[in-house]
Amino acid sequence: MIPRATLAQKHTHLGLISWTHMKTVIVLVSCLLSTLPAMPQANSPTKPHPTEIPSTTSTSSAPADSQSTAAPSDDEKIRELTHRVQKLELEAIQQAGQQTSGTTTAIITAIIGAVAVLCVALIGIVAQYFAAKHQDRGAVAAAARAADLAKLEAVYRSTEKILEFRLRQMEQFYAPMFALLGQSEGLYNKMRNQLVQDDPKRYRWVPDADPKDGKVQILDKDGKWKGFRLLDQFPVVRTNPKALALADRVLEIGKQITGIITKHAGLASEDLLDVLGKYLAHYAILSAVRQDDRTEPYPPGSHEIGYYPRELNLKIEAGYREVATFIADYTRESRRLLEHLPLPEAGQRS
Repeated sequence: MIPRATLAQKHTHLGLISWTHMKTVIVLVSCLLSTLPAMPQANSPTKPHPTEIPSTTSTSSAPADSQSTAAPSDDEKIRELTHRVQKLELEAIQQAGQQTSGTTTAIITAIIGAVAVLCVALIGIVAQYFAAKHQDRGAVAAAARAADLAKLEAVYRSTEKILEFRLRQMEQFYAPMFALLGQSEGLYNKMRNQLVQDDPKRYRWVPDADPKDGKVQILDKDGKWKGFRLLDQFPVVRTNPKALALADRVLEIGKQITGIITKHAGLASEDLLDVLGKYLAHYAILSAVRQDDRTEPYPPGSHEIGYYPRELNLKIEAGYREVATFIADYTRESRRLLEHLPLPEAGQRS
């Protein structure tokens, strides 16, 4: 389908050409009409006046010469008019062609301009699309980073509180308890060794036993070797000054341990609370026996309820190791994270 603008241009061009031809025809007709009256007059023979007598030959040839001169003059006029008409037609055609080419150039220029505008608009739309897409990606990435930072911050805050609690456990409960119990155990073993050295017939180390167990037996009245318990044998220990000094030192350490339990039992693990209660009972009974004037030992098993809870040392050591491991792991992870963090620039450091 041909656009309406192209059809209108073609009609305009045809109209210009038709009008040019019409002007040409009109000019030709006018020229012919203007020359028709002169032509018969020029072609009609000149009759001599009756009174005149033809003279010489030269005189009779004058009209012929004038006739021949007049005829070429009319032909030249016609040729000149025809030339002018052709020139006008050529100029009209050139003007029409210039107008057509100008119109075509204007159309092409308008099309090129429209295409350029569309290309610029398309480029702008594409640029805006990619810019918006880039902004969306940046926003998503920023949101993801913010979420990760929020999670890390929450984890660090929670871990910081846990670390604070673990440090309190270590500083106020497990570390002092672990150290005091180790000291008390050493004095206790020294006291038993003193009894074995001073009275080997009544006290002995368990034969074929692991030396680390440190088990001491006592010879009962029935002649049977039974396990040594300080609470049962304290009246006998009182009779040995060296052993008694060591036993009194164990009681002093026990007093410190009871103070730590009373103040910081909340820092202990749940499975340790029952054992701590047993130790408090043991210390109270042992302190009462120390104040008694009895010299005969108690029968084995007489203080079954008040005996020292031997599992206390194992539980305190396990809790101490656990807290120490947590603190060490936290320190190692914190150091690793700090090593991977980007260093601030020189301007930021200053």
